[in-house]
Amino acid sequence: MEKNRRMKNTNNKNVEKFLLICLVVFTSMGCIEDLETASFSFDKLLVVDANISDQAKAHRVRLTYTSPVGGDVDDLLNTVSGAEVWIEDDLGMRVDFNEQSAGSYFSPDTFAGVPGKSYALFITTSEGKKYQSSFEKLVQAPEISEIYNRFALEATDQKDGAIPGVQFYIDVKDADQSTQFYRYEWTDAHQIIVPHIKMWQANEVRVGVSKEYELTPFVEDVRECYRENRFDDLILATSVNNINGELSEIPVSFSPSKDFSVTTMYSIEITQRAISPQAYVYYRKIKLFNESNGSLFDKQQGVIVGNIKPIDSQDEQVLGYFEVAGASSKRVFLTLFDLDPEVMEYVSRTCEEFSVVEQYFGSLAKFYEAADLPYAQKAAAISIRKLYDLYDYNPVSGEKFLAHRYCTDCRLKGSLGKPDWWQ
Repeated sequence: MEKNRRMKNTNNKNVEKFLLICLVVFTSMGCIEDLETASFSFDKLLVVDANISDQAKAHRVRLTYTSPVGGDVDDLLNTVSGAEVWIEDDLGMRVDFNEQSAGSYFSPDTFAGVPGKSYALFITTSEGKKYQSSFEKLVQAPEISEIYNRFALEATDQKDGAIPGVQFYIDVKDADQSTQFYRYEWTDAHQIIVPHIKMWQANEVRVGVSKEYELTPFVEDVRECYRENRFDDLILATSVNNINGELSEIPVSFSPSKDFSVTTMYSIEITQRAISPQAYVYYRKIKLFNESNGSLFDKQQGVIVGNIKPIDSQDEQVLGYFEVAGASSKRVFLTLFDLDPEVMEYVSRTCEEFSVVEQYFGSLAKFYEAADLPYAQKAAAISIRKLYDLYDYNPVSGEKFLAHRYCTDCRLKGSLGKPDWWQ
């Protein structure tokens, strides 16, 4: 799992702390000895990132090996290719996963788990080593009742202090007692529609030691783009202490206010996964392990073992968890007016704050050099004008139109192509 890779990074960082402390001690004694990382023992363990749900889609199983100290976590040599991967339900029905890229195995895109059934994961590596998870029951997830947002300040370790932004929450009103443990995933997207259609472009050319610009028609449509993001942390919740089993004000995603500087419309989809108590405890251990910022001498939690075990060797440890969970998703589309008004007080709207430069007939080189201004004003003007981009031009009159580059070419803040799910 991505979470397990972060856990391995944490283990590596602890070793690095140890080396740093030793270096300081040896330096203070006037004697420095080289420590070789090869002297540390390393167990090559299988890492499994796998989950299925009752949503019809191609579910993925990712197989990798742990990395030694100083190794590259994303190295292709760490992937487990050529394995046989499948799942079985409690009636013996089998679904095979096919390898589509190194270490990544996918189910058919029509597969969906059935609530009430139990499933187990089976793995046979190319070396013949066999692994199996415990059978996990799929519990249907309740629907997300509401997604809403509020202004929030996110604490940081930076000198600038907290980051202003928008915190998204969910409520679940119709929860039943079939499950009380949840894990959340989210994806979002910013739609960016620039206000100025780019019809011309300025290409920098050199004429001797001078800088000039060649103006040519621009034919590509760069008015509408999208910028997508996804979760990269563990988000957990439980209703154990709630009498009616409902969930309220569960914080899921935080977006800094600066992310909305050129946003036209925003969308976020939140997926709620109903997980088992055992999965919740497993994820909580990983979360606490990764969030620990203590010293080398703090109590370490050691290897966090999931629900997958080797069939042939009882001594081998396997990292990762086979998650079986019912899932429910909810998506909302928001304009900037749908955000908490307090958030907008911290949003700098680039295309509104930088006025358009029009009826400019001079040389672009002189424009960017602020040659038309007194010397005392040049430095400030140059720093602002370098943000501007030509977007239109009248070849007959020589008139030029410029605007902030983020407001003429959406590719600077996103990518062309509307997502299939965008309304």
